[in-house]
Amino acid sequence: MERIKYGLIFLITLLLSVALLRFTDHILAKQLIGRDAAMLTDKFERLIKTSAAQLNALPDITFDSFECNDEVEAQLKRTVFDASFIRWVGVAKGLNIYCESNEVIREVHKVKHHQISETYSLGVLESITGQHLELILIRNMGDIFYVASLIPLEPRYFVPMSCEHCLEYKISFDSSPFLTFGFESFDGDYFISEEVVLASSYFEAKFQLSGNREFYEQYTYFSWWMILLIAGIVASWVTYVASLWFNHAQSIHNQIIQGIKRSEFIPFYQPIVDSRNQKVIGAEVLMRWQRQDGSLMPPNQFIPYAEANGLIVHMTKGLLGHVFNDVKQLASKRDALFFSVNIVPEHLDNDDLYQMLKGVVESGELQQHSISLEITERLPIKDLVAARKMLDKFYAIGIDLKLDDAGTGYGGFSYVQHLGISTLKIDKMFVDTIGRQDNFNTKTIEAIISFAQKSNLNMIAEGVEDDKQVAYLSEQGVYFIQGYVYSKPLPAKQFFH
Repeated sequence: MERIKYGLIFLITLLLSVALLRFTDHILAKQLIGRDAAMLTDKFERLIKTSAAQLNALPDITFDSFECNDEVEAQLKRTVFDASFIRWVGVAKGLNIYCESNEVIREVHKVKHHQISETYSLGVLESITGQHLELILIRNMGDIFYVASLIPLEPRYFVPMSCEHCLEYKISFDSSPFLTFGFESFDGDYFISEEVVLASSYFEAKFQLSGNREFYEQYTYFSWWMILLIAGIVASWVTYVASLWFNHAQSIHNQIIQGIKRSEFIPFYQPIVDSRNQKVIGAEVLMRWQRQDGSLMPPNQFIPYAEANGLIVHMTKGLLGHVFNDVKQLASKRDALFFSVNIVPEHLDNDDLYQMLKGVVESGELQQHSISLEITERLPIKDLVAARKMLDKFYAIGIDLKLDDAGTGYGGFSYVQHLGISTLKIDKMFVDTIGRQDNFNTKTIEAIISFAQKSNLNMIAEGVEDDKQVAYLSEQGVYFIQGYVYSKPLPAKQFFH
């Protein structure tokens, strides 16, 4: 079973790591392709603006007065020579060329062009077969125009490519007339495509960089081998950490069980004092784990685990055994005290605890002393009706119920209403606000005290640390004090002596 459990952890972590790495790699690749698409768009804008500026340098002409002579041809050739992106320029009307920088034989079927500014159009020469021959820039001057053939904006001129026939760069003008022009083409199916949109008062253009899987993989950081290696390392590490955690949890579990068998869970007693006469009237019983070597383990290191894993009930029984023994041996000559023992909702699921306490009460082992139960509202009771039925049994044998950590958790005043609470214990978080101005919790402690008084409930203030807090609580009618102002939790002999 252990091998299957750790094998599943490894496999699930491996698959999740592979998926996460592939997803991350894909996002990064898309960002890089998007960056290159934007860069190509910027290049295209610059190509148009630069070429338009060079065509603007040519003189205005009209069809009636135009004459193609050596001087005009020389000027057209000089424009091509000086231009960065123009490879041919001519003077035309319709499909007729009247003058050109150099003769180029074309079988042009039609020209599709789109206005991109007040005087300029961008066009495509098409052959009779529908093939796009050239991308042209047209400077309109009425019935005659300058036309320039632009160099192809091949993506690989600007984007480093190690693959052949793997990408396409397409420019589309979506307004009428529809105009599209593509650079390169690729083999296989589309795998990824990134689009940049430019808009003006004359057009909306889409610049699309697309490619097949070979093109996409140029942008990925991780090969499959690298992904599997990294995922394998992560999965191995997670499996190792999980094994340590499970072994630790199993170790704690077994140690607690052994501690229960050896009665290692012992009581410490924190006195509860009546501030009016400084007399000890009772104590809260706090659990400590005394190991075989005599060392004490703090409760926060084992009680949460015990509560979460169904061990706290057995630990409480062992603790009460120590309490009864301490009372029998050390408290016979003391005034009557109550000993408050913490319980959780699980203690009320059956009558095991009730039967144990009933036997002790009826045996007279407690002498003049009594047992109280303390339940915290930080843990929810799912069935208040069933809990009350169980608690009524405790009440019938003289065991009352105190609400610990009042105002901090799930139950609130509904516990008081439904469970027959006799005493509210005011939590330290509210006591700490005494003397502080404009603190929300200061108002809360006043509300808790007011509620308890109107409900005829006893009150115990927890975590009281100085005389100023004692004085304030006394003014509010709270006299039963638990805290370091009187004593820290003590082992049995120190408490009773």
